Amino acid sequence: MVKKSHYLFLLYNTNSTLRGMKKLLSLCFTFCVAIIVQAQNNSKVTVTDNGSSVFMDNGIVAITISKNSGDIRTFMYNGGNILTGGHDGGKFYWSWNMPRYQNPSNCTYTLTADPATNNYEYAEIKLHAAWSGNTTDAAMDVDVYYALKKNVSGVYAAAMLSHPAAYPLNPGGEWRMSSYPGSTFDWMTVDGTRNFMMPSAEDMRASLPVPGAPKEVSRITTGPFTNHYECKYDYSADFGDIDTWGWSSTKQNIGVWMTCASKEYYPGGPMKRELMCHATPVLLNMLGGTHYTGGSDGGVAAGEDWRKMFGPFLIYCNKVPKGTSNASNALWQDAKLQTKKEQAQWPYSWFTPTTYVKANGRGNITGQLSITDADHPSAANMWVGVAVTPESVRGITDFQLWCKNYQFWVQTDAKGEFNIPNVLPGTYNLYAFGSGVIGQYSKLNVATVSAGATVKLGVINWTPERVAPTIWEIGIPNRSAKEFKHGTDWWMGGTYPSLNWARFMDYNDEFPNDVTYTIGKSNYATDWNFVQPYLKGDSTPPVWTVKFDLTATPAVGKKTSLYVAAASAFLAPLQILVNGKDITGTPNGVNFSPASNATIRKGIHGAFAELRFNFDASLLHAGSNTVSFIVRRPGGDVQWDYVRLEGEVR
Repeated sequence: MVKKSHYLFLLYNTNSTLRGMKKLLSLCFTFCVAIIVQAQNNSKVTVTDNGSSVFMDNGIVAITISKNSGDIRTFMYNGGNILTGGHDGGKFYWSWNMPRYQNPSNCTYTLTADPATNNYEYAEIKLHAAWSGNTTDAAMDVDVYYALKKNVSGVYAAAMLSHPAAYPLNPGGEWRMSSYPGSTFDWMTVDGTRNFMMPSAEDMRASLPVPGAPKEVSRITTGPFTNHYECKYDYSADFGDIDTWGWSSTKQNIGVWMTCASKEYYPGGPMKRELMCHATPVLLNMLGGTHYTGGSDGGVAAGEDWRKMFGPFLIYCNKVPKGTSNASNALWQDAKLQTKKEQAQWPYSWFTPTTYVKANGRGNITGQLSITDADHPSAANMWVGVAVTPESVRGITDFQLWCKNYQFWVQTDAKGEFNIPNVLPGTYNLYAFGSGVIGQYSKLNVATVSAGATVKLGVINWTPERVAPTIWEIGIPNRSAKEFKHGTDWWMGGTYPSLNWARFMDYNDEFPNDVTYTIGKSNYATDWNFVQPYLKGDSTPPVWTVKFDLTATPAVGKKTSLYVAAASAFLAPLQILVNGKDITGTPNGVNFSPASNATIRKGIHGAFAELRFNFDASLLHAGSNTVSFIVRRPGGDVQWDYVRLEGEVR
């Protein structure tokens, strides 16, 4: 599904349907990638100290870094500065909100790898920003690293946060590397769907705020996207799904990309969702983002000694010759190939900080997941991960919310087998979840990893919770609402004069009588909306009703159970009625925990949450039955993941 605000460009550019476009890209893929050749050169890697700045050059890219702030203020590639015309003059920079917005400042510069000592093949610098001692500032130190390697078309960046035991409480918050690429970059690529021309910087400056919408939403008033809505949350994605994202220039046929050699330092597990890009243009690496609730437990207590390395990751540049067909997609495919090369080299042998653990200081964990479940016995393609429980100011035990530790995740093969490589030494908890299976597997302190060793866990037996056989189900337990109505275009908005700037706002128009879903007849892809919202201004709460027939009365005295899972739930106490009888125990409803505000931020899921309601089978009977779901609080919403009724019918 292509965003409405980008129809005009795509029709002009390809004069074909999206399906035709994909077919064309597939045919030209081999050719497009083959013509991207980053020239090998004999240039030396050099570092020049210019007093207030540092200049690093490898003959392919060259950057100028402010010693005071750690900003990259010029980024030379392909004969020009790719930051020219960017917001605030164009730059790459570091920032955090812990709790107030800050940047590194008063940094101390160190040349940590002098290319003169390694035949001019590698250079690395460090910029250290110490805590100011002011209690209004984040109580942490920051070490920013930049590295250049010979014949690599990009710059490596990393940063370490540290909180010595002598420091006071640091409340945690967001932490990122951001950038403002130059005005030549006009095509954004997040994934196969969000991959298109964007409004220009001039169009964005002329845009207007949208009454009643969050400040991040604007209406384009000039250019080819006039009267379409633009929002940075349109371009969020899961770290487990994405390795490479960035911008390209249709004028110069060049690209600039964030690449992930490792996901170990990102918070919240593989379904942690974050911002990747947005118009202006902006390119992000949200290393400690708290959007969608995931990764939000970042508080460091007074007296706690904590540090964490983020990166290195490669900021990659590439180019294709003039006349290349579908140049932006060719650049993206090449960037993805480069990312695979980086992942094969992880952990990097050349990175010098002593706190960065090389391959010989890490171990592996292997095993096989086995699932015992009547509905989904396969253990293929399950996420399996390990994490050491971090210290938590709030006592959080949910890996989705952790951000202070490292997490190591892989997916199982067709037999359920897994191999988690390059795990840091420590004693780890094991977690597993995946599409088709409710809940998650959790086992604490299951593996102690040491350098150079492989921990063989053998067969991990997982029996997901179940009270009785399945009577009916709606959706797929996958921690996302993507299989429901608007599950593929949730991020799109309307067109002015409609004020529906987001898909969730279409609910009353599309379901004026709320949702009535009949088991055996309805289709959840079209008849079950991705979100049940109690929209502001509505006079009554939304009531969704599931109708179903039973051929016989359930067995007397047997328990039945309703399992409900939310892909996201925010300010949404839920009341559930079985044939008119409240099974939640309170007329005000029961809340999902953790709460997550994915809907207002135009996501398809946030933090996963689940509830189970056991009730006596006497509430059901032979013939017609109903289960009703009511969101009790105005402004609240539930993004559905999965609903299942379990019971024994005679």
